[in-house]
Amino acid sequence: MQPPPLEASAHTTVICGCREWARQACAGEPIYRQHEGRHYCVLHLPSKDKIRDFNEAIKKKLEKPDFNFRGVWFPDERSFKGFHFKQKVDFSYAEFSVGADFDSTFDEDADFTYAIFNGEAYFRYATFKAALILRSATFNSHLRFGVEDEEKEDADAKRGFGEQASLDLQYARIERPDQVAFNNLTLRPYWFVNVDSRKFDFTHVDWDWRGINEEVESLKAKRVLSPHRMLSITYRHLAVNAEENHRYPEASEFRYRAMNAQRLEKSGVFGFLRLSWWYWLASGYGERTNRAALTLIGVWMLFALLYSWVGFARWEPKISSESEVQTVNRDVTGAPLRPFSRALGYSAGVMLLQKPEPRPVTIAAQSFVILETILGPLQAALLALAIRRKFMR
Repeated sequence: MQPPPLEASAHTTVICGCREWARQACAGEPIYRQHEGRHYCVLHLPSKDKIRDFNEAIKKKLEKPDFNFRGVWFPDERSFKGFHFKQKVDFSYAEFSVGADFDSTFDEDADFTYAIFNGEAYFRYATFKAALILRSATFNSHLRFGVEDEEKEDADAKRGFGEQASLDLQYARIERPDQVAFNNLTLRPYWFVNVDSRKFDFTHVDWDWRGINEEVESLKAKRVLSPHRMLSITYRHLAVNAEENHRYPEASEFRYRAMNAQRLEKSGVFGFLRLSWWYWLASGYGERTNRAALTLIGVWMLFALLYSWVGFARWEPKISSESEVQTVNRDVTGAPLRPFSRALGYSAGVMLLQKPEPRPVTIAAQSFVILETILGPLQAALLALAIRRKFMR
């Protein structure tokens, strides 16, 4: 059995045995009890045998208001449902021994850095107008954001993350990632940097597709090292999640952005010399069907135009015997393919590897035919890849 609270603790000079940086949270609270040789206030005492006195202390803090809960040890299931936190709230290093319900409104930052959740953590009906910081927090059970489909009609449309809000899950330790759910919310991909999101449940989530440079600037503001690279990894994780849950168009967008983030990291004056630049231009890394199709049409039209300016054989001599091979009169000057419709047909034949007639006789014509023989089928393959990635999973 736990000893009773210290009767004279309000007049003692003994300080709380919590970490020094957490003592502002227990300002005004007397020493409550000893635990393993150390004195604690009721807020920081790591024991479940304090529930009634603890609840009274929490009630006083909320009425002040005092939203500093740094390092506080919560002994029972705690609900802040419906509470309006009008100032910054600090739950960093707090430990929730059971479940916690934060279906609340947060006007300023809500800091849960290094917090430990041993039970369910619910943020379903919560409204965030600033940052929700869960960096390096530990979740040993369910973590829920947003409302389920059957609850959606009853939910306030303004619930969730506001325009100025953000979510920081960096380095969070999640024991059951398949029990982390985001339902009916608008999210930004960079919020999932430095956390493995491959097993998260994203249901009816709208992704706020900002430009990569804007996402990178947001990461720089958080002092994330190698922001392009970390953003690329995040996109890949989200792509795996989307593909495994049969959200193929979404997976395609994430893969495209992952490649683009890598390309932009190394872009510069001579960025076009990199193969990745041409891969992006030709087909959007095999993820943009329209771009691949337009590029294929562009290759066809370009070479048709070139064929209308270089020399092709005007006639082919008839050879009746081997002795005539050396003496036959061949066309070595040639003429352009005219009209343009003829050049278009010829270009299509080259792309299809049909070796159409007439043969090229000038070096320029021969070079263009060889180049289109390479580029045409290659671009057609990129188009086929883009189509397959979108529709043939």
